[in-house]
Amino acid sequence: MNGSLSAKHILTEAEATSFFAKLYRGVHHIPDEKIRDEGNGCWSVAHYGGMSTFDFDELTRLVLLAHERCVRAWVTAGRPRYVRIWIAGRVRDTGDIVTSHPTIEQALAKFRARDDEPWWRELEKKEPT
Repeated sequence: MNGSLSAKHILTEAEATSFFAKLYRGVHHIPDEKIRDEGNGCWSVAHYGGMSTFDFDELTRLVLLAHERCVRAWVTAGRPRYVRIWIAGRVRDTGDIVTSHPTIEQALAKFRARDDEPWWRELEKKEPT
């Protein structure tokens, strides 16, 4: 996120803590109990090991939480055996891929409707509101 976005797009420390607490099923389970402020409303944690979609379902939980809370989430490589999970705030239905985030229902509908191009192409076709 860049510095020109309004405050309504910027996640607070409390919102980031709430997000990661839900992801890890409690504040006391957040890795090292440390959430790193990356600036401009971006926050991250260092996650040890892999992530999956069913047993040890952190990957599914991350995706569902991101859609539920209108937060962009992404994962990058970290130090050996770690990945870094990043989050940044978004808003619903701005028509702009940089500031928007769909609900899970919107993302699923687009995913199921077409597999030949990214679902967010539809956002580019909409007039900004």
